[in-house]
Amino acid sequence: MQLFPATQRMATQWKNGGGITWPVAEAPGKDREFGWRLSLADVAQAGPFSVFPGISRLMGILEGRLLLEVQGYPVALLRPDGPAHAFPGEVPAFGTPQGKMVRDVNLMFDPDCFTATLAFQPTPLTLPASPALHLVLALAPLRLNGTSLAPLDAALLPPGATLAAEGGAFWLARLIKHG
Repeated sequence: MQLFPATQRMATQWKNGGGITWPVAEAPGKDREFGWRLSLADVAQAGPFSVFPGISRLMGILEGRLLLEVQGYPVALLRPDGPAHAFPGEVPAFGTPQGKMVRDVNLMFDPDCFTATLAFQPTPLTLPASPALHLVLALAPLRLNGTSLAPLDAALLPPGATLAAEGGAFWLARLIKHG
């Protein structure tokens, strides 16, 4: 298990300069900048999202509510108690916070290389070994396979690892590599 403590993250500007992101973890890609990337972002004001050609996106909300408009798709209201929202990275998207600032979790991946899901998980949760790579983003103190995670710490469990979580809720990204 590889740990990604929240205290070691560095904030960076969005690719389009419109906001702040905190990269959590990523893997190199074949023909792209990355194969997959998990990040957190703060959306303080309405504006466009960065475009990522050839990349699929899954977005969940940690705090606030976000009205998401993706060109060619129905408008969606994302909120902490809702599911992750999938949309293509190459399509223009515009986000409008509803009320206060929004903090989201964003899983981006190359769909030619990976199949992925992102879901909010209450605890406890136990998953048997599988071919999936699992990324856990703790929302509250969490014990993961016997290791303590603080809020917003993350952990990567490689394919073949079991997952046993107890304590606080978390977001779970699951990626399966093609071929």
